[in-house]
Amino acid sequence: MKATANGAGYGRSKLSLIWLEFKKLFMPKRVGFAVLVLLLGGLWLYPFNVLYPGSEFKNWHTAIAVDMEAKYGDQIDAAEAEQFKQSLAPKVAEADAYIRSTPAFARADLDSYERYVKRSGMANGGTMQLWRIIQAGPARDLFAELQASFEWVQYYEDNFLNTFGMNEKEKERVAEIRSRDWVSVLPTDFLNNYNSTNLLNRLAITAMLITSLFVMHIHIGDRRAGLGEIQASSKAGITGVFRIKVAAALLAGTLVAAVLLVVLLLAYRFSGTWSLMGADISKKGGGFFWYDMSFLQYMGATYVAVFALCWIAALLTVFFSSIASNYVVLAGAVALTLILFFEGDYFLNPMLNNILSVGLGRAPFQTFIELAVLLAISSGLLYIAWKREKGRIRW
Repeated sequence: MKATANGAGYGRSKLSLIWLEFKKLFMPKRVGFAVLVLLLGGLWLYPFNVLYPGSEFKNWHTAIAVDMEAKYGDQIDAAEAEQFKQSLAPKVAEADAYIRSTPAFARADLDSYERYVKRSGMANGGTMQLWRIIQAGPARDLFAELQASFEWVQYYEDNFLNTFGMNEKEKERVAEIRSRDWVSVLPTDFLNNYNSTNLLNRLAITAMLITSLFVMHIHIGDRRAGLGEIQASSKAGITGVFRIKVAAALLAGTLVAAVLLVVLLLAYRFSGTWSLMGADISKKGGGFFWYDMSFLQYMGATYVAVFALCWIAALLTVFFSSIASNYVVLAGAVALTLILFFEGDYFLNPMLNNILSVGLGRAPFQTFIELAVLLAISSGLLYIAWKREKGRIRW
């Protein structure tokens, strides 16, 4: 009974030490610096054309999808698609009236919206000046809405599909999606703006950078304070402290990823696009995925990659902090690692590009396997650092 009590006390003591080490990582000046970095990068991180709640950066494809979801739900069948097409007639009439009342269109021998669209599609249609007039006038939103609406109609009616390079299993999945008697209301660019090198990639690099900023001091800070020699005075000190610091670093990475996830969900919630979260991610004419998932489910599944990348950043930074001789070397090692991850097409671009998608030469779980390998490599480097620390024991 006494041994059990001692074991429980040891466990609580260890958790207390992890919590103390965790709090050291989040000293006010470090939190302030991380917030400053986040604010300075906010304009780059935030996708104004996707999630901005105002009209200054309005995305008409998304706005139309929100209206369609309110009228028809997140699955559009043939009757609803035809009803939507017919509903455009009054807006076309309004555009026709604007064109007939504007002298510049008469000089270009255009008297209807249909003729204007056909002329705009020609290589030498001569409509650039007319487009500038529209953009500067009161009909800008009307023409932008009509363009996005008819692009959706064209998408619905277009039956072209390129299956070149797909294997039989991929073709079967595509055929299964195209056999549906409905299409998802989710606009293609809504998913694309989250996927690939856009929002998901930016969230990942921001999360890794902030995690590294918090964890950088974890070993080198103790050495500069003269605690390294005290810890090296016993095997228990080296082993226990090292493990505690690793646990605290992983906890810090988890917190950073979780906070950015909350920010992401709030951005979608207050941008007026939350109603699209339940729409299916697979599209009729392209953008096929292995599993039937809503956008919210897909976001949850793919955001696992951000958590994993934060853990990788935490482990690598602990490794660098344990071996770096000074802060300059440490900062350089962390910076080079992040550049290696995100510059060009080294790791993150192909890894985060269309996770779980069909027909891009990728296995369904390839991204998660790659992340597991990177976690294993990071853990291996930490093991090397731990063995090196054990070699510093003073008896």
